[in-house]
Amino acid sequence: MPVRLITVDLWNTLLGAAGSAQRHNARMERLRAYALSYGREPQPQELQQALQRAWEYYNACWRGQQRTPTVVELTEILWRHLGLPHDPARLARLAEELAADILDHPPPLLPGARTALQQLAARYPLGLISDTAFSPGSVLRELLRRYGIAELFTAFSFSDETGVAKPHPHAYRAVLTHLGTLPEQALHIGDLEETDILGAKQLGMHAVLFLGDSDSEFPKPQHTRADAIATHWEQVPQLIEQLQTAP
Repeated sequence: MPVRLITVDLWNTLLGAAGSAQRHNARMERLRAYALSYGREPQPQELQQALQRAWEYYNACWRGQQRTPTVVELTEILWRHLGLPHDPARLARLAEELAADILDHPPPLLPGARTALQQLAARYPLGLISDTAFSPGSVLRELLRRYGIAELFTAFSFSDETGVAKPHPHAYRAVLTHLGTLPEQALHIGDLEETDILGAKQLGMHAVLFLGDSDSEFPKPQHTRADAIATHWEQVPQLIEQLQTAP
C-alpha cells in the first residue's frame, strides 16, 4: 500500500474535547455583556437556548448539507434569539470575538500528537482537513502556530474556506490537488466514522480511525471501514509503516 501523503483531522484527533465547557461559559458571558449593552438582561436559560439553537442549526447544515455555517451565520442566530436590535457593525464585532475565544480557552493538544506529527512530517507531506464552527480556519492556524505544529503541514482544508464539510469529496481533494497526489496514494487519520472515514474511503483513500480522545462526546463506532484503528498517537507512525508493507 504505497502512501505518499498523510491527511489529519483536527477536532478529537489532534485537539481534545477538554476545555469545551470553559469556551461555552465564555460565550455565555460575552453574549450577556452584549445584551446588557442594549438594556436587556437575559437569564442563563435564555443564553443557553440561544447557543443551543445555533448548534442545532450548525448540525443540520453539517449533517444534512455537508457544509458548516460561518461564525457570522451562527452569531446572527444568537443575535436574533436574544432580540437584539439591528446593528451589523456590532454583530460582526461579536462574531470576531466569539471566533477568537478559542485562543483564550484553547483545547489541549492530545498526548503524543506533536512527536508523531514530527515523525510523519519527516517522511511524508502532511495535510490538515478540518470542519470548522465558531473558530474559522484563520484562527485555527494561529492556534496551531501557538502549539508549534502549523509548520509541519504543507496544505490545509478548512470547511469555512472550501465551502464544504467532510465527507464531501472536495474537502479531501482540496489537499490532494494542491499536493498533486492521487487518492489511493493518501491516508487520512480522523475520529468520526461517518465523516472522516466514510469520506476518505469513498474517494479511494486509506484511513486510520483515531479513538484516542477520552473526552470526546461522540460514540465509538461498532464497525469501521478504516484500514486500522489507533487509540494513541504513539501508535500512528508504526501503524502506517505496517500498512505500507502490507500486501
